[in-house]
Amino acid sequence: MNRRIWLIGSLVLLSLALAAFPAFADDANPTPFSLGRAQDIAARPMALGGSYTAVASDASALYYNPAGLSAVKKHELSLSLERSVLSGVDKAGNFPSHSQRQEDLRIQSLAWLMPVPTVRGGLSFAFGYYRPRTFSDLISYEDSLSATRGTYAYNAEGTLENYRVGMGLDIAPDLTFGLAAGYVTGGEQIHVSDSGQVGYLRNYDGFNLEPSLMFKVSPRLRMGCSVVLWEKFFSLEDIYEQKGVGNSENDYQVSYPFQVKSGVAYQGDDFLLAGDFRYNGFSQFSYGSKSASVLDKAGYKDEMILSVGAERFIRPANLVLRAGYTLNSLPETAFDPTYDLNRISAGVGFLFSGALALDLAYSYSFWGMSGDGVNVDNREHRALMTFAYRY
Repeated sequence: MNRRIWLIGSLVLLSLALAAFPAFADDANPTPFSLGRAQDIAARPMALGGSYTAVASDASALYYNPAGLSAVKKHELSLSLERSVLSGVDKAGNFPSHSQRQEDLRIQSLAWLMPVPTVRGGLSFAFGYYRPRTFSDLISYEDSLSATRGTYAYNAEGTLENYRVGMGLDIAPDLTFGLAAGYVTGGEQIHVSDSGQVGYLRNYDGFNLEPSLMFKVSPRLRMGCSVVLWEKFFSLEDIYEQKGVGNSENDYQVSYPFQVKSGVAYQGDDFLLAGDFRYNGFSQFSYGSKSASVLDKAGYKDEMILSVGAERFIRPANLVLRAGYTLNSLPETAFDPTYDLNRISAGVGFLFSGALALDLAYSYSFWGMSGDGVNVDNREHRALMTFAYRY
């Protein structure tokens, strides 16, 4: 049975990899909207660098791998709070460098998991809210035009948000199936200073569907995969306003491409090792007017996220130490080149009486961009605190 399940899982992963093979991007069209940056939604996954597709065994599995929900045999309520600080230091030619800073404090995720008694195996449902991508961005510099137009400044804020329902079901002793559906919404605000004040307000509304698998290769080794088969924004309202001139409004529809998450995890006696590979085929991201029957490609690059993580259980203190690393190729093409985002993370988990858990995590990210003589250097500090109560 184990060999058969291992073969099924291997074939599934292979088929996903082939289906997700990168297609060539259409660079003829300019990028109309920002995709933002992927971010973790709970403290334990972030501390592991996001390597959670094969680990997911709590309420956050609703995002990382819905198949992992069935592993939880008690009700669970979890809440994650985020504190973030984004800073940028930008420079054009030999002109003085400029720095900006953006800070935020908010709820990053909220979830409730409900197991259903079954004669054999496991069945669990979950409902949740989380923010999987951020639009935060900063650019500011002086150049040869600054004497007449002033310092150029670009400031973006906002997040994509997901309200989701999902389930995990054991379909064999070593194989679990999961399915999640979500309502995707959110907003992005952009302010630009460049010979005047210009602003954009974008509001997103759409849906997605994500099936997933979790299977045991051996008692200690697990593999997982998750696929966003369908994600579409039926309405992307774009409002443009120029100070002293007026505003205009356009409504678009947006189709997201195939997205894959795959992972492997090894559970030792008092340690865990995990690795993930995520692929977002954003070269196939397309958009058009709300009434359009054919959508145009936006000209993004494909995004690949590779992460590794580890944790160690310290039995005398009843706590867990964690660390991780993430390499994220960014999909944006507004700058060329856009350097990969690197993220280093660490965290600690506290267990209280088997019912209450507190996880803390910190991550430091850095990336840069260059183009037309402008160099942008970005740094981001994030801290997440997740409370989980099982009853």
